[in-house]
Amino acid sequence: MGNKNNPLVGIGILSILLTTIYTAVLASQLMATKHKVDYLYFKNKFSENKN
Repeated sequence: MGNKNNPLVGIGILSILLTTIYTAVLASQLMATKHKVDYLYFKNKFSENKN
């Protein structure tokens, strides 16, 4: 009982870590896309009002 299933614990920690990193990357990509869309939307909206 003293070896604590080392391979399983290591795989579990690694999978949680990779999932966290993957989620953070996806979230940052989503926010970057949202900023681009907002920029293009407002740029288009205000340029139409000037004409």
